[in-house]
Amino acid sequence: MNNKNKGIALVLIATLFWSVMGITSRNLCIAGLDEKSISFFRASIATVCFLLWLLKNNREAFKIDIKGLVICSFYGVGTFAMCFIAFNLSVSKIPISIATVLMFTNSIWVTIFNAIFFKEKITLKKIFVIIFAMIGCLCIANILGGEKVKLDIIGAVAGVATGMLFALQIVIPRFYIEKYKKDTMLIYGFLAATLFLAMFTNFKDIKVAVITNNNPIVVILNILSIGFLSTFISNTFYVKATEYIDTSLTSILVALEPVLGSVFAFFIFGEMLNGIQIIGSIIILMSAIFLEYDFSRFKKNKQIKSSI
Repeated sequence: MNNKNKGIALVLIATLFWSVMGITSRNLCIAGLDEKSISFFRASIATVCFLLWLLKNNREAFKIDIKGLVICSFYGVGTFAMCFIAFNLSVSKIPISIATVLMFTNSIWVTIFNAIFFKEKITLKKIFVIIFAMIGCLCIANILGGEKVKLDIIGAVAGVATGMLFALQIVIPRFYIEKYKKDTMLIYGFLAATLFLAMFTNFKDIKVAVITNNNPIVVILNILSIGFLSTFISNTFYVKATEYIDTSLTSILVALEPVLGSVFAFFIFGEMLNGIQIIGSIIILMSAIFLEYDFSRFKKNKQIKSSI
């Protein structure tokens, strides 16, 4: 397998596991686990896996000073813990497909935050994308559908918050890129998120929910899935894929995530979207792809081919 195919395979696997995250989260909610408990398992399992990975591959990442530990702790609680809770809350209150699409707006929020914090220029292309993404969100909320809005407000706000917090996971490390390594911020951020969520997790209720469930093994498998597959494996594979293929291609492939999430939600929970909500989802997906894709390079490649 050549490097390009290897990169495509890695990002497709990551996308597949991300797309089932809404399903596993909903299954755990139905089993009796609340948003904080699900978030705790997601953070703790990912922490253990990442810890073992660093022990084998990058022990230098554990070196940190007290100030860095405090920064990483706030980073982990403010982005990882809150993002996980927001996503689980949105999945429990609105259709999985919509929650997944709203999470997918993270690349647009990254553009906005970079402009605010790092004074990056917002080009006409970026303005175009942001406007269309907002229109897409209005369509998803069914505000432009001419019908009474039936989308749960708390769930919708949590979905938008997921996209924003996901974006901050990418943006915040830029403030400290010269002082702390990315792996360092990730491991201590995950650890802080785990400890924070543990304080609000009722382990007794979790035990009861698992034991009294008709299929306790299925509950355990869902817990392992959301922590190991949808968090650790997906993120690791995605980062690894960028070593073999460019970000333009990865962004297009990752766009399959909400599509697959919608398909799984339809077959497993019978969730359906109306026409205007489907249009809104497509608008957001295309906006994210348009934002990431390097059209100037496409033009250069076309010119090269025409000159041959």
